[in-house]
Amino acid sequence: MTTKENLHQMIIQEFSKTVEMFNISPSDARLFTVLYLHNKPMTLDEMSTALGKSKTSVNTGIRNLSELALVKQVWKKGTRKDWYTTDQELYQKFMQTYIDKWVDQTANHKQTLYEIEQIFLEKQCSDDDRHVLEEKLSEMINFHKRIEQAFSKIKPKQ
Repeated sequence: MTTKENLHQMIIQEFSKTVEMFNISPSDARLFTVLYLHNKPMTLDEMSTALGKSKTSVNTGIRNLSELALVKQVWKKGTRKDWYTTDQELYQKFMQTYIDKWVDQTANHKQTLYEIEQIFLEKQCSDDDRHVLEEKLSEMINFHKRIEQAFSKIKPKQ
């Protein structure tokens, strides 16, 4: 027979794998899952105990998750400790974070390709491969534009 604690650990293990699919480290995915399942704010000490990790390690994980806007610091009246919680709107938060990251990275790569294209156009070489290279560069820029458009269409409403 499976105990409540075993079920809890199974849920943590399985959902952590899903969180990892969003390019989050296994350790941070596990931290997020524990905090999400707790369903109320936790201190670094509580998370450290729950995960069997050092407070320093948990603090690093919380910072990583905070940078992705997946956890937030909250204040509890009468305590001086830092408390953290997750947004309960999982789909919204993860998709927003993931898509924003893709759109930003794609825009950065596209901009760099535009800059390379400008350099390329300024160089007046008569190389035989120039036409092919120019065409491929244009296709790459178009590819990035299409990625941006696709992600903009599936971006969840806030």
